[in-house]
Amino acid sequence: MWMSMTGFGRGEAHLEDVAVTADIRSINHRFLDIHVRCPSKFLPWEPRIRGLVRRTLSRGKVDVFLNVREWGKTGTIVRVNRPLLASFLRETALVREETGLPLELTFRDLLGVPDLFVFSPEGEDPAEELWGIAEAAMQNALSMLQASRREEGQRLRQYIGDAVAGLARMAGEMESLAKENKEFAVARFKERIQSISGEAGVDPVRLHQEASYLVDKLDITEECDRLKSHLAGLSNLLDDAGESVGKRFDFLVQEVFRELNTASNKSAHARISSTAVAAKTELEKIREQIQNVE
Repeated sequence: MWMSMTGFGRGEAHLEDVAVTADIRSINHRFLDIHVRCPSKFLPWEPRIRGLVRRTLSRGKVDVFLNVREWGKTGTIVRVNRPLLASFLRETALVREETGLPLELTFRDLLGVPDLFVFSPEGEDPAEELWGIAEAAMQNALSMLQASRREEGQRLRQYIGDAVAGLARMAGEMESLAKENKEFAVARFKERIQSISGEAGVDPVRLHQEASYLVDKLDITEECDRLKSHLAGLSNLLDDAGESVGKRFDFLVQEVFRELNTASNKSAHARISSTAVAAKTELEKIREQIQNVE
């Protein structure tokens, strides 16, 4: 099954007075790159969230957003740092005595004292207490994300499959022209040999040897055979249900590009060269799309 690396998923789970919403977005990436954002008091969830994502996905840049809504209870209580308050009041009184300044303290002044009021969770650790519904929300979001990636993957598979079929037709055309290309090169060299064979100091036998060597260099039969083999490999990968299809497909695409480039450079036939250029253009479209496949 082909899977795209682009997708979105949302999941929600709740109790009577708490609801957790998980949003997951993924785009293409060479490796699995996970970023998690959640409320600060639930940061202990992050390693577990990463574990859930790793068990589900193998590649892609993944952004996870968790939102926790609580009602009917605050979830936190406020405590006064009494040693700090006593020290603050004592030092304030000393300043008043030493300077004679009228220092009138208000509650607003106390609110400005750093760390005087400490916010702490009420009851048990909320991250541990609520992990169950957070995990359920994550599972729901991952299921939706996978369905989204699967649907996009099938669309990419259809598009790339049509493009590979088009490349196979172009490769067949190049192969049918390969013999004509060699005959064209031989005729051209024969004309050249005839025009210079009568010149003084030119060895006709040596000329024929050099011509044969150059004609062999222009032969693209091997490139056409390798091209056919690589395209067959691409066709097989279209039906592959294994992992890392995208990486393997991308490797074969590079091999196809190399054979097309070599055949185009060696060919003396204008139609072969133009077909190779068209094939490389189509191959570039495939290479761009395959980057989104897991």
